[in-house]
Amino acid sequence: MKEVLFVCTGNICRSPMAEGLFRELVKEHPEIEVSSAGISAYEGEGPSDHSVEVLKEQGLDITAQRSQMLTSAIVGKAAFIVGMTRGHEQAIRACFPASVEKLFVLREFVQGMDLNSPDIDVPDPIGMGKDEYERTRNLIQEAMAGLLDFVKNTSNKESDSAG
Repeated sequence: MKEVLFVCTGNICRSPMAEGLFRELVKEHPEIEVSSAGISAYEGEGPSDHSVEVLKEQGLDITAQRSQMLTSAIVGKAAFIVGMTRGHEQAIRACFPASVEKLFVLREFVQGMDLNSPDIDVPDPIGMGKDEYERTRNLIQEAMAGLLDFVKNTSNKESDSAG
């Protein structure tokens, strides 16, 4: 089993959208599990209204997802940890140093992305209008195919030791 964990700050906007989009993409891949968490999340919150709305426009329902705090147990279970920003990557690296080899920034998987570009980060749309959530969804979506290829083509060694 390969578990892909998406991480943002509160686990109510970006990472739930990423989880929903990637879950749809891997529905034909039962060996891939998908989850999300936040580095500063309150437990049990639903996704933000605009996050739900912009994914519903694509036929996806993320209303059942609930926020959870990133913990060592969640990190330990994941084969791939995908932060929304370099800041998330740095925070995860600091709190969970053993996770470094399975830690990525989502937009690393956009073909041709300059890893030093500010465009590598997916900005937080919290408190903004629907148009910013659409932009966020689109930025996330650009990385999904590359991430799936990476996950499918990566050895099961990490995921075997994680679970």
